Amino acid sequence: MACWHVKNDSRGRQKSTYGYSVHTGVDEDGFIHSQSVTPGNVHDSQERDTLILGDEAALYADAAYSSKETRDKLEELGIEDQVQRKGYRNNPLAEEDKRRNAEIAVTRGGGERPFATYKQHYGLARTRFMGLAKNATFYGLAAMAANIKKGAKFLVLYGLPEMRTTG
Repeated sequence: MACWHVKNDSRGRQKSTYGYSVHTGVDEDGFIHSQSVTPGNVHDSQERDTLILGDEAALYADAAYSSKETRDKLEELGIEDQVQRKGYRNNPLAEEDKRRNAEIAVTRGGGERPFATYKQHYGLARTRFMGLAKNATFYGLAAMAANIKKGAKFLVLYGLPEMRTTG
């Protein structure tokens, strides 16, 4: 079931939308390894455990994932914490954290590219269907197409790896 979601637009104004949210987990090369579709009112941080595979060396994520619970979970799994920090009321972000966020943003930007691909190449700026299952299926197909396209690009750039026989 779709739900309402309130978000600030690029000009800082609040904007209400009705629909679904797509959450993706991306590796360092930009391949989508996990994805979930939820009603629009589900906060990004609620999908953290769904997107983490457990074999990551580090988690690069935006400030929506910043919490003590996330830091504890990453420490438990042995994953390096590269989640951007956020300020709180009466406790603004320190200059050191601002610099840290700027460094993380360079790598974290790779996780935003699938959304650009969805919007620019597949016309998916908005979810298209009513129903969670239909949207999950459609975005799953879009993720496969994006990975195939990226794989083809890697093949052209780097070729096939050398096959080594063992035994």
